Amino acid sequence: MANVIDFDELKQDAGDLKKLQDDDLTGLSKLIQRQLDLDSEIENMEETLKDLKRERDTLSGETIPTKMQELGINETTMKDGSKVTVKEGFHCRIPKDKIEEAHIYLRNNDLGDIIKNQVSTSFGTGEDNMAGDLAGYIEQNYGITPEVKESVHPSTLKATLKKRHEEGLTDPDDLFGIFIRPETKIIKGKK
Repeated sequence: MANVIDFDELKQDAGDLKKLQDDDLTGLSKLIQRQLDLDSEIENMEETLKDLKRERDTLSGETIPTKMQELGINETTMKDGSKVTVKEGFHCRIPKDKIEEAHIYLRNNDLGDIIKNQVSTSFGTGEDNMAGDLAGYIEQNYGITPEVKESVHPSTLKATLKKRHEEGLTDPDDLFGIFIRPETKIIKGKK
């Protein structure tokens, strides 16, 4: 059930609203109600979109590939010229609790160059001059210990591990959340 705001409630609020006329409060009430209605509509549409995406994923990853496999085909062309193929979809990600272990694995397997390092530090209020001087200080002293973050961009990880998979190499599923499933690709034909 949607929230409903009326100007009588607004009139009872403290502050400047007491000085406003009923017409002003009615107009404000309608605007607030419109925002509440839109918020509710957006929430419903987002849920509908999630449902549509789940259905599409099922069609793309299960239903269509299974049917095409039953028919003994992995590619077809529709009447409108759309080309439909089923290919292997490769997916991976590093779970948060496995980042350090995954980075060690990558380094030990000559893949350390895909790990990116970010060096940063934070300054408090009034420390603007210190921030400006930091670059020169680091160049001369290296005595400061900034925060260092390592990361692997998801697209780089996927491309690297997919290439290794295609070369017949295997990587630990538990470190990289690797899963492979069929995916239906449709290239729309010209109308």
